[in-house]
Amino acid sequence: MKEPKKNVFVTGGTGFVGKAVLARMIDNPAYNRIYLLIRGKAGKSAKDRLTHLISGMFPPGKLEHVRSKIIPIDGDLTLEKLGISDLQKQVLIRDVHQILHIGASTDFGAPIEESRRYNVEGTRLVLNLAEELKNEGMLGRFDYVSTAYVAGRMKGTVSEIDLERGQLFSNNYEQSKYEAELLVRQYCNRLDIAIYRPSIVVGDSNSGYTPHFKVLYWPLMLLSKNLLPFFTCNQGAQLDVVPVDYVADGIVALMSRGFSIGQTYHLTAGLGNEVKIKGLLKDSYELANVVKKPILPFWLFNLIKKSPVRQMYSESFWDAVEMASPYHHYLRGTGTRFDNKSTNKQLADLGVVSPRWHLYKKEVLKYCLTSKWGKRVPLPEYVYYLPVSNRKEGQSVYDTGVTAFA
Repeated sequence: MKEPKKNVFVTGGTGFVGKAVLARMIDNPAYNRIYLLIRGKAGKSAKDRLTHLISGMFPPGKLEHVRSKIIPIDGDLTLEKLGISDLQKQVLIRDVHQILHIGASTDFGAPIEESRRYNVEGTRLVLNLAEELKNEGMLGRFDYVSTAYVAGRMKGTVSEIDLERGQLFSNNYEQSKYEAELLVRQYCNRLDIAIYRPSIVVGDSNSGYTPHFKVLYWPLMLLSKNLLPFFTCNQGAQLDVVPVDYVADGIVALMSRGFSIGQTYHLTAGLGNEVKIKGLLKDSYELANVVKKPILPFWLFNLIKKSPVRQMYSESFWDAVEMASPYHHYLRGTGTRFDNKSTNKQLADLGVVSPRWHLYKKEVLKYCLTSKWGKRVPLPEYVYYLPVSNRKEGQSVYDTGVTAFA
C-alpha cells in the first residue's frame, strides 16, 4: 500500500542548506504541505518574506504550485515558544507529521552566548514543540541537521556514533552545535530522531552556485582581491569538503525512510577523499584567478604578529586577519577525519553518491569568477535550483537557454 504523504514543519529553510533541501522537497512524492518557520524582519511579515523567497527560487510557471505547498509560520528561534501564535500552533498540532530542524546561527565569529541562543536554546524550543506535537497531535519523527565538526579539533578518525571525545573546538559555532547535539540526544527516548552531520559545505556540484562566500571561500576571496601580502596555512592540512546538492539530496532521501530513525549520518567526503590545502590553492590559482602569494607557516605568522615587523602591514590587513581568525584552525589542520562508510552504503542504495572534489572543483571555482565573488548572480536564481534531470547529459547550467538578468 502506498504511504500517505507527510506534512513537515521546517526551520532554517531560508538558509544555504535549507533552500537546497526545500527545492528538493517541493516535488518529492513523500511530502505534501511544508510549514516553514520564517522570522518577520525589516517591516516584512513571514508571508512577505516567503513570497520573496520562492519568487527567487522557483520559475514563474511553478509559483502557484509552490504557494499551494509552502505555508509560512511566523516565528523566531530566539523567542519563547518560538514566537508561534496559539492559532498557528493548533494548525501544526493537527497537521504536522514530521519536523526538520535546520535553523542555526552559522556565524563562526559570534560570541558564545549568541551562538548558544540560536543553536542550543533554539533547538531546545523546537524539541519542546516536537514533544507537544507528538503528545497532542500526529508527529512521527524529528530530523536534526548538526555538523561533522561537533568532533572539534581532536585528532583521529570520528565515526557516526562518536560525540563526546573530550574535544576542544575551533570556534563558538562548533561548540554550540556540539552542545545542541548533546541536547537532541537527550530526547531520543521521547522522540524518533535522525541526525545529519555535513562537513564543510560548498556550492552545487553541477553549477557551483552558492549564496554566500564563507568558510572555505573566505581566504580565497581575500587572495583573489589581492588583499593579502602572504597566505598563512599548513599546506599539508586536509579539508573535508562536500557540495550542497549532495547534502540536500542525502537529507531528503534519509528523512523519509523509517530505517534512519535512531541513526546519525556523516554527510562528508570521508576518509581518503579530503582535499589538501596545497591542492585547493593550486586549483584556485588555475580556475579562479586567485593571486599566488608566499605561504607562511603559522609559527612564522605568529612571530610577525607579535614583533615590530607587524607595523610593516596596514591595519586593514590586520582587520582582515582578525575576521578570518575563526577559520585558522581549519587552515592549520585539526587532524580530524570522518568515517562515513555506513552513511555511504545507505545513501548509495538510495541513489545518492558524494562526488569527489576533482569532479566538481571546476564548477565551484568558476562560479566564484562568474559571480564576481557574490556581487552578482549570473542567471536567475531559480535556474540553480532546477533539478539536474531537466538538463541534457553533459549540459551546463549556463547552456539551458535562460538568459541572465539585465
